[in-house]
Amino acid sequence: MKKIVQMLIVLCLVVFGTQAAFANADKTTVQDGADITSIKRLAVAAPRYQQVDPQSPDKAMLTQIIFDASRVSHSYVASYDKVAADIKTASNVDIKSLDRRQAAKVFKENVGNYADAYVVLTVANSGRTTFFFDVYKAGSDELLFTYEIRANSNEGNTVATYNNMCEQFYKHFERAATDQYKNSIKKK
Repeated sequence: MKKIVQMLIVLCLVVFGTQAAFANADKTTVQDGADITSIKRLAVAAPRYQQVDPQSPDKAMLTQIIFDASRVSHSYVASYDKVAADIKTASNVDIKSLDRRQAAKVFKENVGNYADAYVVLTVANSGRTTFFFDVYKAGSDELLFTYEIRANSNEGNTVATYNNMCEQFYKHFERAATDQYKNSIKKK
């Protein structure tokens, strides 16, 4: 009996240790005074990304991955392509044909018509891939929420890795909004 209990303890330590070893390093920050509970519609902006590895997704594919990962979210998420098409219809400006800076400026000026906030992904992929997600309030461009996640050293620059990291963003964003809502209820 004593041997069985010891074996079970060792098994638990191995299982829990393995889960911790494969978890991505991440950090969530809600800016002071920011109300992320009021965000019902989130738009995806064009990511800040340079493809380094030929095996990794290109910028267009990464933009689609960010949107596709939103399936784990309960919020309404508008894709970059949808917002770009709506801007083109409303103001006859094709932001996809503009250079990066001009497109970002037009996107920021118009995204408030389609969403409460927007998320910008910045990718640092010179070493271990790190994603920085910044959520801004549409209209005022006030920074509301940041999320940083770093890929494990054994994860490659693949669609699966990028998708997993984007899904983690949506899960942590919703968790932070839920926590903020619960804290506001407790204060009342």
